[in-house]
Amino acid sequence: MQRIHDSGMKAASAPSPSPQTSPGGTFLSKTGRILYRFLWVLVLLLILALGGVTVYALVLRNSGDRPLYTLPDRGIPAFSRKGKPESQVMDGMFTGIGRFRVVTADTPPMTIVISIAFPYEPEDRAFAEELDSKVRDFRNITAAYFSAHTAAELRQANESLIKAEMVRQYNAILHLGQIEVLYFHDFMIIE
Repeated sequence: MQRIHDSGMKAASAPSPSPQTSPGGTFLSKTGRILYRFLWVLVLLLILALGGVTVYALVLRNSGDRPLYTLPDRGIPAFSRKGKPESQVMDGMFTGIGRFRVVTADTPPMTIVISIAFPYEPEDRAFAEELDSKVRDFRNITAAYFSAHTAAELRQANESLIKAEMVRQYNAILHLGQIEVLYFHDFMIIE
């Protein structure tokens, strides 16, 4: 009986082989080293690719070539340049006033949704900056004009006369340039 007990003790105390205690290191550490080397190679390839693109863009590429990337033309369809002679094409469209809502003088008031744009020369930096600084004033002028009229008056009014009056009021607050024409991209009366 003693003998069985001793062999049972030996079997219990003998270490069992496992993949984590192999002579060359643990299984996880081998996998970790392989993954670590793979990631370093990947990082080095990425650095080389970025370096190559940078050298091409700054040194090897001719300055007369077309740009590396151009932004897509997101022109407003209502302001399409189709059919206009080249001399009438404007370089820019000021849309900084944005789209907003105004209530009319009706009781109960109705809502007008309006979006205003007008052409300007973007090369005239001083005028462009003045336009940006006057956006709040443009919006206030527009709100005051439309809130002074009823929806029926605005429906019957001539759109060109409304635009002419607004251009006159806008130009009254401008000092570095003048607006020649005004476009309503949106003009909806919501009852």
